[in-house]
Amino acid sequence: MGEFIGNNLDIFYWLTVIMLAVATFVIVSFSVKNMITNSKSAKKTLLTGGGLIIVLLLSYFGLASDEVLVSYQKYNISSSTSNMVGMGLWSFYILAVIAVSSIVITELSKKFSK
Repeated sequence: MGEFIGNNLDIFYWLTVIMLAVATFVIVSFSVKNMITNSKSAKKTLLTGGGLIIVLLLSYFGLASDEVLVSYQKYNISSSTSNMVGMGLWSFYILAVIAVSSIVITELSKKFSK
């Protein structure tokens, strides 16, 4: 079994890429169709997408560092790679805090509204 996978690894890679492309196309097409038919949904979707873009831009330009430590230079890490990794980490932190805060606020508002 391992030899079969090893010999056909390239085929499995491209099959995965094709499936990912088809899934992405289907998701985007249904989202656009829903936005066209429902204007309230379109507004909410655009605001959510805009918020995500703002968080990513803030993380990339404001918080991420392009510093490369000496210990990472052996892995050929460039300053742009370091900046992208920093952006990913900071955006995860920001989105995680937003998600946890929204859950806590929702539960507290339910508790106090009764």
